[in-house]
Amino acid sequence: MKKVLVISFVLMFIVLGGTAEMLEVTHYSTSLQREKTFRVILPMDYDKNTLYPVLYLLHGASGGYKDWHKDGVLEDAAKEYQLIIVTPDGENSWYVDSEIKKDSQYESYLIKDLIPYIDSHYNTINTFRGRGISGLSMGGHGAITLAIKYPDLFGSASSTSGVLDLRPLPDVTGKKEIFGDPKKDASLWEQNSAVFLVASLKKSRRKPKIYFDIGFSDAFYKTNLDFHTALYSVGIPHTFKVYPGNHEWSYWLGHLPEHLEFHASNLRKPMPKELE
Repeated sequence: MKKVLVISFVLMFIVLGGTAEMLEVTHYSTSLQREKTFRVILPMDYDKNTLYPVLYLLHGASGGYKDWHKDGVLEDAAKEYQLIIVTPDGENSWYVDSEIKKDSQYESYLIKDLIPYIDSHYNTINTFRGRGISGLSMGGHGAITLAIKYPDLFGSASSTSGVLDLRPLPDVTGKKEIFGDPKKDASLWEQNSAVFLVASLKKSRRKPKIYFDIGFSDAFYKTNLDFHTALYSVGIPHTFKVYPGNHEWSYWLGHLPEHLEFHASNLRKPMPKELE
C-alpha cells in the first residue's frame, strides 16, 4: 500500500512573545485512495513535552483547505489560544461517505485517516475532551453531523452559517452529486441532516458541547432555527446566536474568534505529556 508524507512548506509567523508554525502537509488517504493536503497551525511555543487540544476547521462548498487562512485572520486569532488547528480539504463532499459518488468517502477520510494521522504526528490530547470540530456553511453541516455521529471523538462542535438541514435549496453546490435526487433519494438527504440526527444525539451517553450562529439575512437562517428548536425540544443544552449578516466571508471571519473561544473554553487545557 502506498504511503506518502510530504511537508510541502513551513510558514513561520512571528507573534509577540514567541513563534508559531503553519505547516502544509500532504499525506496518503486509504479511504480516498489518493493523496490529500491539509494545513495545521501549531500553538505559540509548541512544546514536545506538552499535549494540546485540537480543533478541526472545515471549509464550505466550492472552497478548500486554504480558505480559513484568508488575510491571516485565522493565524491572528489563533495566537490567543493554545490549540492545534487543522484545516482539511473536503472538496464538495459535504463531509459524508456518499452512496452516490463512490470516490467521495470524506467521512471516513476525516475519521479514519486524518484524525489518526494528526494524533500520531503531533502532541495531541487524544480523547474527546481534547478534540473539537467547527466549520462554515457546508463545513458547519460537517462539523455538527460528525460530532453527533461520533460523540466519543469530539467534545465540542460549532457551526457558522451551517447547512443544518440539507433539503432546502437542493441545487446548492455538490448536493445532488453527493446525495442523489432529493425526491427519489430523500432518505439520504434526511439521514445526513443535522436536524434529523437530534433524536440519536438524545439517546447518546455522551454529548458534545454545541455552539452555532447564523446571520439573520442568511438563506439558511430557518434551518438553523429548526435545529435550535429540535435541540431545545428534547432538552439538549446548546448555544444558538443570531446576528445581523449574510452568507459571506465578512460574517464568518468576523465571528471566528467566538468559535475559537468556545472550543478553547470547552476542551481540556494543554497538559504535560507525562500526565497522559
